[in-house]
Amino acid sequence: MKRMKVAAICLAVMMTFTGCGGNNSSGNVSSTSEHETNAKESSQQESVQKNSTAKADTVINIWIAGSGEKSMDDAYKTVLNSYCENHEGVGYEITYIPWSDYFTKLNTGLAGASGPDIFMLGYGQIGSVQRAGNLLNLSEYIPEDWDGYEDFYENILDICKMDDSYYALFKPSNRNFFYRKDIAEQNGVTEEDLHITSPQDFLSLVEKMTVKDDKGNVQVYGMEVDPDSEQELFTYLGMFSEHPLFWEDDYTAAFASEECINALTFMNDIYKTGNASLKDANEGSSGLASGVAAMCIGANSEYVTADNAFPGNIGVVKDDMNTLLIGDYLAVNAATKNPEVAADMFLHMFSEESLQVFAETAGQYSGRKSLDGAFTAINPDYENIVAMYANSFSYGKPMHPNFSECAAFLRTAIESSFSGIAPKDALEEGKTNWDSVLNK
Repeated sequence: MKRMKVAAICLAVMMTFTGCGGNNSSGNVSSTSEHETNAKESSQQESVQKNSTAKADTVINIWIAGSGEKSMDDAYKTVLNSYCENHEGVGYEITYIPWSDYFTKLNTGLAGASGPDIFMLGYGQIGSVQRAGNLLNLSEYIPEDWDGYEDFYENILDICKMDDSYYALFKPSNRNFFYRKDIAEQNGVTEEDLHITSPQDFLSLVEKMTVKDDKGNVQVYGMEVDPDSEQELFTYLGMFSEHPLFWEDDYTAAFASEECINALTFMNDIYKTGNASLKDANEGSSGLASGVAAMCIGANSEYVTADNAFPGNIGVVKDDMNTLLIGDYLAVNAATKNPEVAADMFLHMFSEESLQVFAETAGQYSGRKSLDGAFTAINPDYENIVAMYANSFSYGKPMHPNFSECAAFLRTAIESSFSGIAPKDALEEGKTNWDSVLNK
């Protein structure tokens, strides 16, 4: 194919790439595997590049939420260019939109005729978009002998289905406990200490990871606690429940359970020990990355962020309990004018070869069992991240149609518990408010 001609234009908000070939360059390892808005992204000024597509009769438009950082863009372009090189007459246009603007633009596009063919969705938004009929039923396009049926972890495939049909595929992430290796060594924390099997194990680890001066004043907290995060509560719920969930199959709230009350009480108890800091909502980074805390709960991408701050000194706690499975979806627009081509390109993006590119170029975990070894080979510290996927659970039955609205009540309940309201009372009130949304 002809080399693409590039014309650069400066704009805020959006970065667009159109292509069907051209140069690829490798970037530094990083990860943006789930919906994580921060102040840096929302204020970022980005450039726009438009590339001419050679001999493309069919152009597939792709919208991705995020800043379009170099490593992730390199991965997308490598994967999409390889598809176009083997499908004459097909091109693509990829657009990166900050999370802060993404759903406004996506809703406008889906409501009109300007929407993308393939697009990203956050875990909290896919239910309402599916309910509105905007997602192509991929089960009509996935071959019966697709290797993904056997290769992807079952829990990752399950959250892509509604009524036994696939409406999306998943870019997974889970929640892990990350820690400072240098502080662990300084405090005499052992490998046995860093292998937790119970809530008490974890509480003991928090204490051992806390750095104090000669007078007993905390210099670095052992743990950071986020006082209004449903993701964090669910991670602690995994310590108390064999099958954690936030909602039932009918989408009514399940978080007023005894296990969840215990988990929220435990979160508060960690803070009350004096060995934990509360996450500052105005901070774009975690307490681990800023040096305030020696441990935090984070997405897979937290490893890269914290390691940039403390190179070579970030590790992952070995955890035998359950944790949260979350991430971002990719889906095909039900209104696409080229469903066969869009679905075929979409499946190419989730092939073993393509997901290996995302792992090597952008540090993104694939969800394919066949690639686990290759992922941990990139960095041995990833071994404990991969191991946790077998014990990772989603919030409940996938594609909750009212998740964004309902989740606000759960966050309020968590925050209320840190303001003196009994966890049981806070969660029961949250459940009442959550269920009232479903009864409207």
